[in-house]
Order: sequence, then structure tokens, then C-alpha cells
Amino acid sequence: MPSTSTILSVLSFVLAVAAGPISEKRAAFTLQNGLDAQALNAKFQTLTSTSVCTAGETGCISGAFAQCVNGQFVASPCSGGLTCVALPLVNSAGTSVTCDTEADAEARIAATGATGGISGRSLKRATFTLQNGQDAQKLNAEFATLTASSSCTAGQNACVQGQFSQCVNGKFVSFPCSGGLTCVALPLVNSPGTSITCDTQADAATRIAATGATGGISG
Repeated sequence: MPSTSTILSVLSFVLAVAAGPISEKRAAFTLQNGLDAQALNAKFQTLTSTSVCTAGETGCISGAFAQCVNGQFVASPCSGGLTCVALPLVNSAGTSVTCDTEADAEARIAATGATGGISGRSLKRATFTLQNGQDAQKLNAEFATLTASSSCTAGQNACVQGQFSQCVNGKFVSFPCSGGLTCVALPLVNSPGTSITCDTQADAATRIAATGATGGISG
């Protein structure tokens, strides 16, 4: 008859094997999801409100979430200082288009094993960061002069009296920001350009100052 110590030894061995380290392995689709998200984000950087689109297609235009309606993109600003971005799905193959911080989007894509940032391009911030801040200031200064009756170009996005506005049939149509936010132009972080979205003035001023641009939101 086996001794108690022998039984305990065998039991300990079985438990040790059962509790052994598990090697984490990315799903077969994880890296591809990251690469697909990067490809979409690179594509979104080339889109404008006049870009050709297919009914139901979604995308990002100047940081705003956009959906194709009657062959034309209709953009809706992200709230709370977020920006529109393509993200890799985690539990299945594919991507999603949503509003997020650029830092979180970059971290999610990097977690898939994809390299090169949000759009898969190795860009040096120093070459465009300051210009982005100055461009945002210039836009905000321009927006301060706009009214609901200001002339505009079809598809043009702007801020009119603190509201996100889009030009439809030569006239601005405005959408109020929620939660005490105001419409503002912000500098992009990981690529050249600006976005128009709803944010607090304090956060907008901080983001612009972080680029090295001086003079506040409108310079």
C-alpha cells in the first residue's frame, strides 16, 4: 500500500504540471488586424469631404468620424478631445472605426506586433509638430471670424460660434458640442495636419502649447 508521503508527492507533481506556465500566443489574425488598421489610418489621412465613397462606408476625415451618405461623406466630430481612428479587433479578425485618443490607438496597434505607429509610417515629430500647432492656431483665428451666414465651400468643416459646422449647399450647418465643450482646431500628434473636434479650451491650449507654438489657441 503506498505511503501517505508517496501519494502526496504524486499529487504535488500533478498539481505542478497542471499549474505550469502557459505560453501566451497571439491569435493567427492579431498581427494582420494591426496591419489592416494601419493601412486604413494611412488611407484616412488622404480623405477629404469631397472624396468618392460607397454607401454605408465609414472612415475618418480630419479627425472626425465620417459615413458615406448618397455618395458623399458626412462627418461627425468626436467628443472630449478624441479623434477618429481605425483600431484592430482583439477577439476576431477585422478592424473597427471609432473615436479614441491617439495614444491609446497607438498602444493597441503596437500590441498586435505591428510597427510604425498608427499609420505604419515612421514619422519624426520634429518635422511637423510645430507646424501642426501653428496651423491649428491659424484655423482657430479664422473660425473666430465666422458666422452662420459666412460663405463656405461644399464639404468644408469649421467651428462657428463654438459649434462644429459643415458647409452644405453653400451654407454652414452647425451641431452643438455636448457637455460644455467647444469646437476647436487641434494639432495632430503622429502625423502632419489638424483635426476639428469638440474639446475644452484648456485642453486645446495645452495641446497647442505642447507643439511649441506660442500665443494660445489662436496665436
